[in-house]
Amino acid sequence: MGSTTPALATTLHEQHTANTASNSMSTVKNVLNYIERNSNYVFVYNAEVQKMMPNKVRVNLDGRSALQILDDLCTATGLAYKAQGNQISLAQAKNGLSGQPDKGQKRRIKGNVSDAKGEPIVGATISEKGGTGGTITDINGDFSLDLSSGSLITVSYVGFKPQTVKATDGLHVTLDEQTRGLDEVVVIGYGTKKKANLIGAVSTVGAEELKDRPVSNLGQMLQGQVPNLNISFGTGTPGEAATLNIRGKTSITNSGSPLVLIDGVEGSIDRINPNDIESVSVLKDAASAAIYGARAGFGVVLITTKSNKDGQAHISYNGRFSVSAPTTKTKFMTTGYDVARLVDEFNTATAGSGYSGLDADDYKMLEERRYDVTENPARPWVVVDPQDGRYHYYGNFDWFNYIFDFSQPTWNHNLNVSGGTDKMNYMISGGMNDHDGLYALNTDKYSTRTLMAKFNAEVTPWLRVFSTASLFKSKYKQPGYDYEDGGNVGNLTFHAMPWVVPVNPDGTNVYLLPKSKDKPADGFAAMLRTGNGFTQVGKTEQTYAIGAVLKVMEGLEITGKFTYRNYAKEKLARSASFQYAIRPNEVLTANGWPFNNRLKDGRDTYENYVYDLYANFHRTFADVHNVSAVVGTNYETGHYKFVEPSGRDLTSEVLNDLSLSTGEKSVKSSQNEFALMGYFARLSYDYNGRYLVEANMRYDGTSRFPRNHRWGFFPSLALGWRISEEAFFAPVRPVVSNLKLRASLGSLGNQITDNAKKFNKNTFYPYMRLITLANTTTLNYIFDNAQATYASLGDPTSGSLTWETIVTQNVGLDVGLFNNRLSLALDVYSRTTKDMLAASRALPAVYGYAAPLENNGELRTNGFELVVGWNDKFNLAGKPFYYGVNLTLADSKTKITKFKGNESKVLGQDYEGMEWGEIWGYRIKGIYQSDQEAIDRGVDQSFLGTRFTDKAGDLIFDDVDDSKKIDQGKGTLDDHGDLVRIGNSTPRYHYGFTVNLAWMGFDFSMFWQGIGKQNVYPGGNNMMFWGPYARAYSSFIPEDFPAKAWSENNRDAYFPRPVADLARNFAMSKPNDRYLQDLAYCRLKNLTFGYTLPKSLTKKAYLEKVRLYFSGENIFIASKLKSDYLDPEQMMHDSNGRVYPFSKTFSFGLDVSF
Repeated sequence: MGSTTPALATTLHEQHTANTASNSMSTVKNVLNYIERNSNYVFVYNAEVQKMMPNKVRVNLDGRSALQILDDLCTATGLAYKAQGNQISLAQAKNGLSGQPDKGQKRRIKGNVSDAKGEPIVGATISEKGGTGGTITDINGDFSLDLSSGSLITVSYVGFKPQTVKATDGLHVTLDEQTRGLDEVVVIGYGTKKKANLIGAVSTVGAEELKDRPVSNLGQMLQGQVPNLNISFGTGTPGEAATLNIRGKTSITNSGSPLVLIDGVEGSIDRINPNDIESVSVLKDAASAAIYGARAGFGVVLITTKSNKDGQAHISYNGRFSVSAPTTKTKFMTTGYDVARLVDEFNTATAGSGYSGLDADDYKMLEERRYDVTENPARPWVVVDPQDGRYHYYGNFDWFNYIFDFSQPTWNHNLNVSGGTDKMNYMISGGMNDHDGLYALNTDKYSTRTLMAKFNAEVTPWLRVFSTASLFKSKYKQPGYDYEDGGNVGNLTFHAMPWVVPVNPDGTNVYLLPKSKDKPADGFAAMLRTGNGFTQVGKTEQTYAIGAVLKVMEGLEITGKFTYRNYAKEKLARSASFQYAIRPNEVLTANGWPFNNRLKDGRDTYENYVYDLYANFHRTFADVHNVSAVVGTNYETGHYKFVEPSGRDLTSEVLNDLSLSTGEKSVKSSQNEFALMGYFARLSYDYNGRYLVEANMRYDGTSRFPRNHRWGFFPSLALGWRISEEAFFAPVRPVVSNLKLRASLGSLGNQITDNAKKFNKNTFYPYMRLITLANTTTLNYIFDNAQATYASLGDPTSGSLTWETIVTQNVGLDVGLFNNRLSLALDVYSRTTKDMLAASRALPAVYGYAAPLENNGELRTNGFELVVGWNDKFNLAGKPFYYGVNLTLADSKTKITKFKGNESKVLGQDYEGMEWGEIWGYRIKGIYQSDQEAIDRGVDQSFLGTRFTDKAGDLIFDDVDDSKKIDQGKGTLDDHGDLVRIGNSTPRYHYGFTVNLAWMGFDFSMFWQGIGKQNVYPGGNNMMFWGPYARAYSSFIPEDFPAKAWSENNRDAYFPRPVADLARNFAMSKPNDRYLQDLAYCRLKNLTFGYTLPKSLTKKAYLEKVRLYFSGENIFIASKLKSDYLDPEQMMHDSNGRVYPFSKTFSFGLDVSF
């Protein structure tokens, strides 16, 4: 008995389309090899058949299934076959094998369809290949169908690989879940492409990777999933918008956000329901993004939403409940006596007197209550002073847990309904999210509502129409006047001292302290308690798209689409007075800023109109030459409007209407608009799936530049070679399943106007010299008893401003090993941003204006990204056990290669040759242990501030230049005194690690994410880090803080001797290597455990799927940060840490499909 090599069989679908000549002469051996390579079948045969292997036959392979090809081969050779599973036996027809059957006879075929776990698949489609017969499986997975003898049937179901098999009675078909491999179709610009044929730098994420995360923001779900898609959040505020960046620094003045398209329409990842996502494609290099032109200079994120795929009705529900906890330590000093002693020691070293104003009698009262965790009636925390009659406070109050509640319960519900026929389909989805915020008093609340509807219909065989409508609404109401994104949290870190309580015995608010005259939590605690101030922000986005696809001929389609998008943001801010007391039976009113009676009612609107017209062409010539092309145009306009009226002294503190204002009124407003127009084209060619070429071009015009500089041409070219498809590669193909080399070079344009913000210039029309009308007290001319309104001319502008040009070079390698169970993708790139907008050389001072902006900067970013994955399965207790691991790693470095401004290269400003993110500072050699040590050293450190007197406990700054004086020289690159490069603020080595397991209905996933290196120097107001070194009145002092301060008995301390304001204005405010922080971290971003009920149970309730799950987000973090009270991700965006904190979240959820 002989056989061909079984290892040549691959996991491609058996209906794989042939790519060789359709009717060429070939040997029997080659035909059998071809079938094995492109199906799961393996042939066995005897010596008699072996002799026929060299015989030549003519067999049509074009678009044929394996069994159809085999039927033709048997006809041509007189062979017959019998299939058992994936093994086919060959013999001479006279030996009695099945040969070609009589196809004229019809008979009833019965069968069953199940998944790999043995669960029946309800609603699977059974269709006769090449015929008109068809049916679906019932609740038990059974089907019956009248077919011609020997017919082929195709079995398919959404989410599973389709199978084509020979129809036999009693047939059992097992469908495997669809895996994302080389046959995966990836969404690219104005089209799709098989992953195997991609040659640009494109990464994809599917719905499976995003499901069941206990977050309502797509940005949080994508964080760490795609290499070099860098996503960050400045705060933990509910609804916080994500900051996106692809492949590192892109401009000297901003991070360069990518273009986000949702079903081809510009949108925001913060305003889409993650439950609606089908896939996300990230286009990183010029070759893949060039077709989008004007705003794709820094990459493109393509989001595809779910649609009905099989024409059948489906209903699915997902709901979850979540609670939260802090990601950092929250144990603070709450003993009034200890905190008063500490802050007074710090303030005395600075100002010669204590902060608290407490005298010896007060300290005695505090010491008596030092160990009272709760108030003892015998030792009350509030005492009326017999001399002045005022309330005096001697408590041990926990202000942190009084103000904040980290439980933050959240409810999330999503419903999806879809259906249709083979000619029409629809999908409607809705989502709602309600999130209680951080404040225990007057809780802030965030809510969102989403709605999406999609419709697609084939009107005629040559015309298809489609439409999409979506709605997003959010509302966030929080305490405090005119704040957004939890902005008042920072004010709660002042003056909330534990010896003070928030409420007097008579129930009145505590607002002013009896001796220091300070306000606990700056008065915000009383405001929270009374609820007399709030800010409410509502956002609404509506998007409507309608279009048609005209099929001109086979392989040629023309698409036209119109999109209208409307975004509105409304902000209502109200402040009002509240009452408090400093003595019994005496009520006072607090009405100073920000608690006076005022109202602000503002609105931002943006309208966007987009027109797209493009043609797609695809044709295969001579079976091996695959050609596709896209050509089109688009036109877009945008209109911005902002208006914000405000008024004071309203007649009601309850009604929020500006008509009630009796005091000063004012209005702020602005308007802007822009227009873009572009022509684009893409030409793709591949030879037999081996040699790949793609060229893109974009010709764009923008209203943001002068008439003679509005248009730019941006081409790109990409090449690929699938080495694994070469004939010489066949011997190693059983090990190396896929090997592809990629290379691309291209340019993209950017409108650069965001860069103007850094220079206080007009961002919409930076080439225009503005005239500003204003009233000012500096103009001392009165006309008709009114101060004159005057016109001021803005700074001069350049008439030659034009596009930034981003040139990207990319080299990539894709490898698949062991039947693609092990995959690797590596990209190395260099991106140069040319003609960046920057200030030109300074003009003479007598001119009186700042220098105009010019296209004179250049920035280069070099980096790499790596993805390694392993996916496989094995049998455990007779059931398949699926497992997979995935690792992503990316890095980049940026350098300014050209810059005409700052020719002196002053540090702290951009200069040519600067590595982006570099931090200059001082070296610290230690701490003086005695006054004599400081005297003997003889180095003048007075540059560091008057409160730094060179004595025991002070920091020892390194005299790098041996000048016996600590200074920064001229502060330039050539003369920087004792300054040295001590670190870099650019995040490096972004990584993610994912583990997925599934067995017998149980599923488990774990996702780790982090960065390998990033430096930051804590800001002067970072009380969680510096404590009283920043301000003596820091409210929340970490419980381990006293052990960190230097004293005669604590000489190895981290911090120097106690001196208030040292970190804010003096020695410790100077960046140095002792307190420079490394923000490298590793976070367990998500852990999910779920269980899907057996279908044998759910089908009885007419349910397709029921799954229960538990999920945790931000569960654990390991960090190099020298404080357990700060989150490194938060420190990346605010070195002061005075923002709405991050949380870890735990969820319980339910998925149900009908």
